[in-house]
Amino acid sequence: MILGVAIAAVALMFTACGGSTRMTKATSTRVDLAKSIRCIPTLATLDVRATRVTATAYANELESLNAEEQKQAVVAKALATVNGDVMLAPQFSTAKGPDGKMTSITVTGYSASIKSFRPMTEADFEFNPDAELLQARTPDRVALNTLTVAEMEYSAKKSVALTPVELVGKNEESALKLAKEKMLRQEKMDVLFGEQYTVTINNGAVSAFTLTAFPGKYATYRKTNKREMLAVKPSAKPAVFYQTIAADIQPVAPRAQLKFGTGNTQATESELKETARAAALKKFNADFLLNETFYFDYQDKVITHVTICGTPAVYANFRPLQKDELVDAKLVPFSGEAASAVGEAPAGLFDSLKNLFKKK
Repeated sequence: MILGVAIAAVALMFTACGGSTRMTKATSTRVDLAKSIRCIPTLATLDVRATRVTATAYANELESLNAEEQKQAVVAKALATVNGDVMLAPQFSTAKGPDGKMTSITVTGYSASIKSFRPMTEADFEFNPDAELLQARTPDRVALNTLTVAEMEYSAKKSVALTPVELVGKNEESALKLAKEKMLRQEKMDVLFGEQYTVTINNGAVSAFTLTAFPGKYATYRKTNKREMLAVKPSAKPAVFYQTIAADIQPVAPRAQLKFGTGNTQATESELKETARAAALKKFNADFLLNETFYFDYQDKVITHVTICGTPAVYANFRPLQKDELVDAKLVPFSGEAASAVGEAPAGLFDSLKNLFKKK
């Protein structure tokens, strides 16, 4: 700093005396080696309960939510009753009043708790020799570092509550942001996974807020190799994949045929299918119907009866999927409605799963 002031003073003196000043410029290239760091995806091992859990959320609890948010809310309510983290094979049933408006939504499914976390390995996915490397040398790069990856470590589930002082002037969104920051600071961690929170609002103000989550951190930085890079595909941000859970299908009754009258309502085929399916599953205490079929009777373009046929069955023997087992693409975990209920599945999870069973 002193040298800079001196130089400026000398330059000013020459200028004042009518002399000339010569300036020299220099440029330098900065190479940021940390830009190529990726995170090894994390596998969360699950412990699935063999008994179903159910919960009902009513219209006053679900107002202002869209259809997907309503399902997420009732799933969260069910999981809270058993301290669960994930719901498998959820079934949703919607009740409507005489005016056709939704009065409640009920969910039934199998809850699972996260037992532990571990980094994914090559053994978890098929090696893809045709994939391109994410890191390659280009003409404008003056230095290359060996590709570094970070393995993530997640701790047990933690909980943090905001104090009345911390809640002053906070709405639900800002309280959630503060609770996340507080947990990361207290646990000395980098990321949170599986966040759930409870909030109490009195007279429009947040009076209580509690957050639970699995805190995680960047634990191990190490060099990776081409095979691991192509097989596991480390991501720029921490990623957690749920362990793939297999379940056997067990019929609980012979193929059944149930016929229901509709009362000549203006209900659509889709609505009547949902109602008939819910009644059949309740009657047989089943999870789904194998080879489900519907028939409709019409009178003056109005459906008078709906008939549902199928073999009642349940999911049984939950366990981690083994390498020598085959999966049914129509019932694979995280497909369709289940994915929206438990959180979006990692892209390409099922495709990678199918590759696992291809002949080498």
